[in-house]
Amino acid sequence: DTTVLQIFGARVFRGDRTQFQPLLTGPVPGNYRIGPGDELALVITGDVEFAYSLPVTRDGFIVIPQVGQIFVNNLTMAEVERLLRTRLGQSYSGIRAGTTKFNVTLANLRTNQIYVVGEVMQPGAYQLSSVATVLNALYAAGGPTDRGNFRKVVVRRQGDSVATFDLYDYLLHGDTRNDILLNQGDVVFVPVHGTRAKITGAVIRPAIYELTAGQTLTDLVEAAGGFRADAALLRISVSRIVPPDQRAANGPDRIVVDVPINQVKDGKAPPFPVEAGDSVAVFSVPTSTRAVVELKGHVYHPGTYGWHDGLTISQLVKLAGRFQPAV
Repeated sequence: DTTVLQIFGARVFRGDRTQFQPLLTGPVPGNYRIGPGDELALVITGDVEFAYSLPVTRDGFIVIPQVGQIFVNNLTMAEVERLLRTRLGQSYSGIRAGTTKFNVTLANLRTNQIYVVGEVMQPGAYQLSSVATVLNALYAAGGPTDRGNFRKVVVRRQGDSVATFDLYDYLLHGDTRNDILLNQGDVVFVPVHGTRAKITGAVIRPAIYELTAGQTLTDLVEAAGGFRADAALLRISVSRIVPPDQRAANGPDRIVVDVPINQVKDGKAPPFPVEAGDSVAVFSVPTSTRAVVELKGHVYHPGTYGWHDGLTISQLVKLAGRFQPAV
Protein backbone atom coordinates (compact mmCIF):
# COMPACT_ATOMS: atom_id res chain seq x y z
CA ASP A 1 0.00 0.00 0.00
CA THR A 2 1.69 3.16 -1.25
CA THR A 3 -0.95 5.51 0.14
CA VAL A 4 0.55 8.11 2.47
CA LEU A 5 -1.55 8.03 5.61
CA GLN A 6 -2.18 11.08 7.76
CA ILE A 7 -1.90 11.21 11.53
CA PHE A 8 -5.48 11.20 12.73
CA GLY A 9 -6.59 14.61 14.00
CA ALA A 10 -3.57 16.64 12.87
CA ARG A 11 -5.37 18.46 10.05
CA VAL A 12 -8.12 19.68 12.39
CA PHE A 13 -5.74 22.26 13.87
CA ARG A 14 -4.06 23.34 10.64
CA GLY A 15 -6.73 25.77 9.39
CA ASP A 16 -7.17 29.50 9.87
CA ARG A 17 -6.47 29.98 13.56
CA THR A 18 -8.46 33.22 13.94
CA GLN A 19 -11.80 31.43 13.54
CA PHE A 20 -11.11 29.36 16.65
CA GLN A 21 -10.68 32.21 19.11
CA PRO A 22 -13.13 32.23 22.04
CA LEU A 23 -16.18 34.44 21.75
CA LEU A 24 -15.94 37.68 23.70
CA THR A 25 -19.69 38.28 23.83
CA GLY A 26 -22.46 36.49 25.65
CA PRO A 27 -22.54 35.01 29.16
CA VAL A 28 -19.44 33.50 30.71
CA PRO A 29 -19.37 29.90 31.99
CA GLY A 30 -20.70 29.35 35.50
CA ASN A 31 -17.24 28.39 36.74
CA TYR A 32 -15.61 31.58 35.43
CA ARG A 33 -13.70 33.41 38.18
CA ILE A 34 -13.28 37.17 38.32
CA GLY A 35 -9.74 38.52 38.19
CA PRO A 36 -7.70 41.70 37.70
CA GLY A 37 -8.45 43.27 34.32
CA ASP A 38 -12.11 42.22 34.23
CA GLU A 39 -14.77 44.94 34.28
CA LEU A 40 -18.17 44.55 35.92
CA ALA A 41 -21.32 46.52 35.13
CA LEU A 42 -23.64 47.24 38.08
CA VAL A 43 -27.15 48.64 37.56
CA ILE A 44 -29.33 49.64 40.55
CA THR A 45 -33.01 50.42 39.96
CA GLY A 46 -36.03 51.15 42.11
CA ASP A 47 -35.90 53.72 44.91
CA VAL A 48 -32.62 54.92 43.39
CA GLU A 49 -31.26 54.72 39.86
CA PHE A 50 -27.52 54.19 39.34
CA ALA A 51 -25.27 52.51 36.79
CA TYR A 52 -21.59 51.88 37.49
CA SER A 53 -18.67 50.52 35.50
CA LEU A 54 -16.44 48.66 37.95
CA PRO A 55 -12.95 47.63 36.79
CA VAL A 56 -11.22 45.01 38.92
CA THR A 57 -7.95 46.41 40.22
CA ARG A 58 -4.61 44.62 40.25
CA ASP A 59 -5.27 43.77 43.88
CA GLY A 60 -8.63 42.16 43.04
CA PHE A 61 -10.95 44.91 44.34
CA ILE A 62 -13.85 46.87 42.86
CA VAL A 63 -14.89 50.26 44.26
CA ILE A 64 -18.59 51.19 44.40
CA PRO A 65 -19.49 54.81 45.25
CA GLN A 66 -21.24 55.12 48.65
CA VAL A 67 -20.52 51.43 49.31
CA GLY A 68 -16.76 51.19 49.31
CA GLN A 69 -14.09 48.73 48.31
CA ILE A 70 -15.06 45.07 47.81
CA PHE A 71 -12.66 42.18 47.20
CA VAL A 72 -13.91 40.03 44.29
CA ASN A 73 -10.78 38.30 43.04
CA ASN A 74 -11.28 34.58 42.21
CA LEU A 75 -15.03 34.71 42.89
CA THR A 76 -17.62 33.35 40.46
CA MET A 77 -20.42 35.62 39.27
CA ALA A 78 -22.87 33.85 41.59
CA GLU A 79 -20.56 34.50 44.55
CA VAL A 80 -20.13 38.14 43.51
CA GLU A 81 -23.91 38.60 43.34
CA ARG A 82 -24.38 37.19 46.85
CA LEU A 83 -21.58 39.40 48.20
CA LEU A 84 -23.03 42.52 46.55
CA ARG A 85 -26.48 41.78 47.93
CA THR A 86 -25.02 41.91 51.44
CA ARG A 87 -22.85 44.99 50.89
CA LEU A 88 -25.43 46.97 48.90
CA GLY A 89 -28.06 46.13 51.50
CA GLN A 90 -25.94 47.92 54.10
CA SER A 91 -26.06 51.15 52.06
CA TYR A 92 -29.46 50.92 50.36
CA SER A 93 -32.38 49.94 52.58
CA GLY A 94 -34.49 49.24 49.50
CA ILE A 95 -32.28 46.23 48.72
CA ARG A 96 -33.33 44.62 51.99
CA ALA A 97 -36.95 45.72 51.59
CA GLY A 98 -37.18 44.53 48.02
CA THR A 99 -38.06 47.92 46.59
CA THR A 100 -34.65 48.33 45.00
CA LYS A 101 -33.15 45.82 42.57
CA PHE A 102 -29.64 45.40 41.24
CA ASN A 103 -28.05 43.52 38.39
CA VAL A 104 -24.36 42.76 37.95
CA THR A 105 -22.82 41.47 34.71
CA LEU A 106 -19.38 41.07 33.23
CA ALA A 107 -18.91 43.96 30.82
CA ASN A 108 -15.35 43.32 29.61
CA LEU A 109 -13.06 40.33 29.85
CA ARG A 110 -9.43 40.42 30.83
CA THR A 111 -6.63 38.92 28.75
CA ASN A 112 -4.43 36.14 30.08
CA GLN A 113 -0.94 35.22 28.94
CA ILE A 114 -0.84 31.49 28.25
CA TYR A 115 2.24 29.48 27.32
CA VAL A 116 1.88 26.67 24.77
CA VAL A 117 5.03 24.56 24.54
CA GLY A 118 6.26 21.11 23.61
CA GLU A 119 5.36 19.40 20.34
CA VAL A 120 3.14 22.14 18.88
CA MET A 121 3.43 23.88 15.52
CA GLN A 122 3.91 27.39 16.96
CA PRO A 123 5.19 27.19 20.56
CA GLY A 124 5.23 30.44 22.50
CA ALA A 125 3.31 32.86 24.71
CA TYR A 126 -0.23 33.81 23.64
CA GLN A 127 -2.52 36.60 24.80
CA LEU A 128 -5.88 34.87 25.05
CA SER A 129 -9.25 35.85 26.43
CA SER A 130 -9.91 34.82 30.02
CA VAL A 131 -12.61 32.40 28.75
CA ALA A 132 -10.05 30.56 26.59
CA THR A 133 -9.69 26.82 27.11
CA VAL A 134 -7.07 24.19 26.29
CA LEU A 135 -8.54 23.76 22.81
CA ASN A 136 -8.42 27.50 22.14
CA ALA A 137 -4.74 27.54 23.11
CA LEU A 138 -3.97 24.56 20.87
CA TYR A 139 -5.80 26.10 17.92
CA ALA A 140 -3.87 29.34 18.46
CA ALA A 141 -0.60 27.40 18.39
CA GLY A 142 -1.51 25.39 15.29
CA GLY A 143 -2.08 22.13 17.17
CA PRO A 144 0.31 19.27 17.89
CA THR A 145 3.11 18.50 15.45
CA ASP A 146 3.38 15.10 13.79
CA ARG A 147 5.46 14.10 16.82
CA GLY A 148 2.94 15.44 19.33
CA ASN A 149 0.85 13.47 21.80
CA PHE A 150 -2.88 13.59 21.04
CA ARG A 151 -3.89 11.51 24.06
CA LYS A 152 -2.29 13.44 26.92
CA VAL A 153 -2.18 17.24 26.71
CA VAL A 154 -1.02 18.52 30.10
CA VAL A 155 -2.03 21.80 31.80
CA ARG A 156 0.46 23.06 34.38
CA ARG A 157 -0.39 25.80 36.84
CA GLN A 158 2.21 27.29 39.16
CA GLY A 159 4.41 24.24 38.66
CA ASP A 160 1.73 21.61 39.26
CA SER A 161 -0.09 19.48 36.69
CA VAL A 162 -3.76 20.37 37.21
CA ALA A 163 -5.38 18.61 34.26
CA THR A 164 -4.83 16.37 31.24
CA PHE A 165 -6.92 16.43 28.09
CA ASP A 166 -7.33 13.53 25.65
CA LEU A 167 -7.87 15.06 22.22
CA TYR A 168 -9.51 11.85 20.96
CA ASP A 169 -12.47 12.59 23.28
CA TYR A 170 -12.94 15.76 21.25
CA LEU A 171 -11.99 14.41 17.82
CA LEU A 172 -13.96 11.15 17.97
CA HIS A 173 -16.90 12.01 20.23
CA GLY A 174 -17.09 15.82 20.41
CA ASP A 175 -16.60 15.57 24.18
CA THR A 176 -15.11 18.74 25.71
CA ARG A 177 -15.95 18.12 29.36
CA ASN A 178 -12.24 18.03 30.28
CA ASP A 179 -11.45 21.17 28.26
CA ILE A 180 -10.79 23.43 31.24
CA LEU A 181 -10.62 27.22 31.42
CA LEU A 182 -7.07 28.53 31.51
CA ASN A 183 -5.72 30.98 34.07
CA GLN A 184 -3.05 33.66 33.84
CA GLY A 185 0.36 32.04 33.42
CA ASP A 186 -0.90 28.51 32.70
CA VAL A 187 1.32 26.26 30.60
CA VAL A 188 -0.22 23.94 28.00
CA PHE A 189 2.34 21.23 27.32
CA VAL A 190 2.17 18.66 24.51
CA PRO A 191 4.64 15.79 25.07
CA VAL A 192 6.00 13.40 22.44
CA HIS A 193 3.46 10.85 21.24
CA GLY A 194 3.03 7.39 22.73
CA THR A 195 2.16 4.13 20.96
CA ARG A 196 1.08 4.65 17.37
CA ALA A 197 -0.17 2.14 14.82
CA LYS A 198 -1.20 2.37 11.17
CA ILE A 199 -4.40 0.79 9.86
CA THR A 200 -5.21 0.41 6.16
CA GLY A 201 -7.69 -1.45 4.02
CA ALA A 202 -11.38 -2.03 4.56
CA VAL A 203 -12.01 0.40 7.44
CA ILE A 204 -13.95 3.66 7.29
CA ARG A 205 -11.05 5.98 8.12
CA PRO A 206 -7.57 4.56 7.38
CA ALA A 207 -4.94 6.60 9.22
CA ILE A 208 -2.22 6.54 11.86
CA TYR A 209 -3.72 6.40 15.35
CA GLU A 210 -2.32 6.85 18.83
CA LEU A 211 -3.29 4.36 21.53
CA THR A 212 -3.24 4.63 25.29
CA ALA A 213 -1.95 1.95 27.65
CA GLY A 214 -4.03 -1.21 27.51
CA GLN A 215 -5.83 -0.40 24.26
CA THR A 216 -6.00 -3.19 21.68
CA LEU A 217 -6.92 -3.94 18.08
CA THR A 218 -10.55 -3.51 19.11
CA ASP A 219 -9.90 0.13 20.02
CA LEU A 220 -7.81 0.75 16.89
CA VAL A 221 -10.55 -0.47 14.54
CA GLU A 222 -13.17 1.48 16.51
CA ALA A 223 -11.10 4.68 16.24
CA ALA A 224 -10.87 4.06 12.49
CA GLY A 225 -14.67 4.13 12.29
CA GLY A 226 -15.15 0.36 12.19
CA PHE A 227 -15.12 -2.09 9.31
CA ARG A 228 -16.39 -1.13 5.88
CA ALA A 229 -19.26 -3.10 4.40
CA ASP A 230 -16.83 -4.88 2.04
CA ALA A 231 -14.49 -6.07 4.82
CA ALA A 232 -13.75 -9.77 4.38
CA LEU A 233 -13.83 -10.37 8.16
CA LEU A 234 -11.73 -13.49 7.92
CA ARG A 235 -8.40 -12.25 9.23
CA ILE A 236 -6.42 -9.10 9.92
CA SER A 237 -2.75 -8.91 9.02
CA VAL A 238 -0.45 -7.19 11.53
CA SER A 239 3.04 -6.30 10.35
CA ARG A 240 5.17 -5.88 13.48
CA ILE A 241 8.70 -4.59 14.09
CA VAL A 242 10.95 -7.20 15.60
CA PRO A 243 12.60 -5.83 18.78
CA PRO A 244 16.35 -5.22 18.25
CA ASP A 245 17.37 -7.79 20.88
CA GLN A 246 15.30 -10.46 19.10
CA ARG A 247 16.59 -9.93 15.57
CA ALA A 248 18.77 -12.68 14.20
CA ALA A 249 21.78 -11.96 12.00
CA ASN A 250 20.48 -11.17 8.50
CA GLY A 251 16.98 -11.92 9.80
CA PRO A 252 13.80 -9.98 9.07
CA ASP A 253 13.17 -6.62 10.71
CA ARG A 254 9.43 -7.27 10.66
CA ILE A 255 7.16 -10.24 11.13
CA VAL A 256 3.57 -10.67 9.98
CA VAL A 257 0.96 -11.93 12.43
CA ASP A 258 -2.39 -13.14 11.08
CA VAL A 259 -5.21 -12.44 13.51
CA PRO A 260 -8.30 -14.60 12.76
CA ILE A 261 -11.53 -12.61 13.07
CA ASN A 262 -14.09 -15.08 11.75
CA GLN A 263 -15.89 -14.83 15.08
CA VAL A 264 -16.45 -11.08 15.02
CA LYS A 265 -19.11 -10.02 17.52
CA ASP A 266 -21.07 -6.75 17.21
CA GLY A 267 -18.82 -5.77 14.31
CA LYS A 268 -15.77 -5.40 16.56
CA ALA A 269 -12.26 -6.76 16.11
CA PRO A 270 -10.77 -9.12 18.73
CA PRO A 271 -8.77 -7.61 21.64
CA PHE A 272 -5.39 -8.44 20.10
CA PRO A 273 -2.50 -6.43 21.67
CA VAL A 274 -1.16 -3.60 19.51
CA GLU A 275 2.47 -2.50 19.73
CA ALA A 276 4.24 0.68 18.64
CA GLY A 277 4.92 0.71 14.92
CA ASP A 278 2.37 -1.96 14.02
CA SER A 279 0.93 -1.78 10.51
CA VAL A 280 -2.54 -3.32 10.41
CA ALA A 281 -4.24 -4.37 7.16
CA VAL A 282 -7.95 -5.21 6.95
CA PHE A 283 -8.74 -7.15 3.78
CA SER A 284 -11.83 -6.62 1.64
CA VAL A 285 -13.86 -9.13 -0.31
CA PRO A 286 -12.85 -9.54 -3.98
CA THR A 287 -14.57 -7.21 -6.41
CA SER A 288 -15.10 -10.03 -8.94
CA THR A 289 -18.04 -12.40 -8.51
CA ARG A 290 -17.70 -16.01 -9.69
CA ALA A 291 -21.33 -17.17 -9.56
CA VAL A 292 -22.48 -15.24 -12.62
CA VAL A 293 -23.11 -15.86 -16.28
CA GLU A 294 -23.03 -13.27 -19.05
CA LEU A 295 -25.54 -13.18 -21.88
CA LYS A 296 -24.86 -11.16 -25.04
CA GLY A 297 -26.57 -10.77 -28.39
CA HIS A 298 -30.10 -10.20 -29.66
CA VAL A 299 -32.02 -10.26 -26.38
CA TYR A 300 -33.82 -7.34 -24.84
CA HIS A 301 -31.64 -7.17 -21.72
CA PRO A 302 -28.14 -8.52 -22.34
CA GLY A 303 -25.82 -8.49 -19.35
CA THR A 304 -24.68 -10.40 -16.28
CA TYR A 305 -27.02 -12.71 -14.40
CA GLY A 306 -26.67 -14.70 -11.21
CA TRP A 307 -25.89 -18.37 -11.71
CA HIS A 308 -27.35 -21.25 -9.73
CA ASP A 309 -27.16 -24.96 -10.05
CA GLY A 310 -29.62 -26.19 -12.71
CA LEU A 311 -29.88 -22.88 -14.59
CA THR A 312 -30.77 -23.54 -18.26
CA ILE A 313 -30.30 -21.43 -21.37
CA SER A 314 -34.05 -21.09 -21.85
CA GLN A 315 -34.44 -19.79 -18.29
CA LEU A 316 -31.61 -17.32 -18.88
CA VAL A 317 -33.16 -16.06 -22.13
CA LYS A 318 -36.48 -15.58 -20.32
CA LEU A 319 -34.72 -13.52 -17.63
CA ALA A 320 -33.24 -11.38 -20.41
CA GLY A 321 -36.66 -10.52 -21.81
CA ARG A 322 -36.54 -13.14 -24.61
CA PHE A 323 -35.02 -12.77 -28.11
CA GLN A 324 -35.38 -9.60 -30.10
CA PRO A 325 -37.09 -10.01 -33.47
CA ALA A 326 -34.74 -10.45 -36.42
CA VAL A 327 -34.08 -7.28 -38.40
